[in-house]
Amino acid sequence: MTIILSLTLALAPLAASQKAPEAAKVDRVTLRAGAPIEGEVQKETYKDVTIKAGASVQTLPSPNVLKVEYWDAPPAFKGAMAAIEADKWSEALPALASAEDYANSKEKGVVKPRAWFPVHLAFYRGQCQLQLGQTDKAIQNFEKLRKDPAFKDNRFLAQAYELTLEAFREKGDTAKMEETEKEIDQAPGELKLTLQTLAKRQRAELLYDKNKYEESRRLFETITTSPDPAVAAAGTSGVIRSLSGMKDAAGLDAYCKKVLSTATQPSLLLIAANAQADAAFEKKDFPAARDFYIQSVVRYNPGRGAGVERDHERALYRLGQCYEALLEAAKDAKVKDAISAMASSTFRELSIEYPSGRFREEAAAKAVKYEPKEEKKEDKK
Repeated sequence: MTIILSLTLALAPLAASQKAPEAAKVDRVTLRAGAPIEGEVQKETYKDVTIKAGASVQTLPSPNVLKVEYWDAPPAFKGAMAAIEADKWSEALPALASAEDYANSKEKGVVKPRAWFPVHLAFYRGQCQLQLGQTDKAIQNFEKLRKDPAFKDNRFLAQAYELTLEAFREKGDTAKMEETEKEIDQAPGELKLTLQTLAKRQRAELLYDKNKYEESRRLFETITTSPDPAVAAAGTSGVIRSLSGMKDAAGLDAYCKKVLSTATQPSLLLIAANAQADAAFEKKDFPAARDFYIQSVVRYNPGRGAGVERDHERALYRLGQCYEALLEAAKDAKVKDAISAMASSTFRELSIEYPSGRFREEAAAKAVKYEPKEEKKEDKK
């Protein structure tokens, strides 16, 4: 009897964890700037998000909203969102499937999510599928958001158009891209200008993919003045990548200097510094490359959730490679020890900051390889 009772008590938290929390029935809207707002979300469209906070009702323009979190989200859905923020798409997709099973469950006590759930499920499922190469499935989910009457005016409408264009671009299906671009004429008037700009971005990306760098640069330049900071940043980044592809060293250096002296977004500063560092690295000018990469990973580190984690991860790796090259060229023993310590520190930071990253195992091994001899002796003690 005691054993059965113990097992029951041990399993109780497990069972409870499968159900959405009911204690705090509060939704949260996180803005791109300013403090999050908590209350009850009453409406969420491509135009605005309405939330009742206490006695007041606030209407927030959708472009100013970073994310909306609902208290009745299934536990697995919350886990999927955390995985997506960490770029763990292969973990997020099955979590979304579990969330859908939970939402459809007839089990007693299950908290059914409100009408927001199918919209968010379709968008994030499509996003994961696109990242994992399940392009056709992703297109089907984005089509729901664009055409299903049940999803009319949803907040992800503009992204659904852009990601559809991106999916067809990755498939190399220019005919379908053109078909989707024509649909923009039927889109809500308030979105048309935004969608036309996003279509230009995907056209520019297509030209870049085909190594038509001069043409892609010209088209990317047309969106650098977009009122949407994210789109403008994508245009600036595209210009930098195109100039790199053109092997226009002088043009690239001048443009990056302009970005570094005028831009305020950390992600753009990182991308520009990386481009200058990459150019120096390719010329085997490792001291200059090192200095640019240090600016990139330290001064211009935008932090997680900025959308440029891969750029920051690669910059850390390249910085470590710079130290390796400088170590090989060094003659003085003390200089070698100092460079070795910096290499070890850089690779260790890379392995810790990106534990599931592309360079984790190599970085961890090199952190030990270049570790100063004194530290290794201390470890043995």
